[in-house]
Amino acid sequence: MIGVSKFKLTKRLLQCLTIIVVISSEGVFALETVVADFSRQGIDAFEEEEFVGKTQYELVKEDGVQVLRARTAASASVLYREMDIDLQKTPFLNWSWRVSNVFSITEQKKKRGDDYSARIYVVVKEGFFPWQTKALNYVWSNYEVDDDYWSNPFTSKAVMIPVRSGTEGLNQWHTERVNVVDDFYRIFGKRITEAHGIAIMSDSDNAGGVGEAFYGAISFSD
Repeated sequence: MIGVSKFKLTKRLLQCLTIIVVISSEGVFALETVVADFSRQGIDAFEEEEFVGKTQYELVKEDGVQVLRARTAASASVLYREMDIDLQKTPFLNWSWRVSNVFSITEQKKKRGDDYSARIYVVVKEGFFPWQTKALNYVWSNYEVDDDYWSNPFTSKAVMIPVRSGTEGLNQWHTERVNVVDDFYRIFGKRITEAHGIAIMSDSDNAGGVGEAFYGAISFSD
């Protein structure tokens, strides 16, 4: 339900960016920018904004690991973190998630059906003003689609990108990896070097219903 115009990038101090150098068993160096490590950091780095009702976000244990659980019941609120991410060094967005259910929605490309049990936002500022932003929305689509992406029904400044869809793989953990720079270029026709915000959202305010999803660690890497 949320569009770029509703995603408020605040004027507060940017939170510290954590860049970790990872050395693999083969001795290969890799860079990682940590956005969320719920097993260590919790959700203190994120702020919540409510739009329609409030999605319940809480830390729970899954197989002994602390993760974020989101439960939505005809509600829509978002957890977001404002931070500068150097996409020249770490262009790949990585995260894990487990989705319990999708919604019985037939027209998710319209406002009345713009609900998803799980989505991850990447926000890019293109100017000084809050409305000068664009966003990539990586979603678990409610059903199989032929399109690689489609415009958010609330704003042309955001697009929906289905990473997974339908009931296949529900109730299982999946690890995702997407190239934000390439996705932004193929959709908006511009090569970007920075991103400026990350958001997590589970919502069901437009069509109603109850949804649940679990989110693991989120990071950018090379």
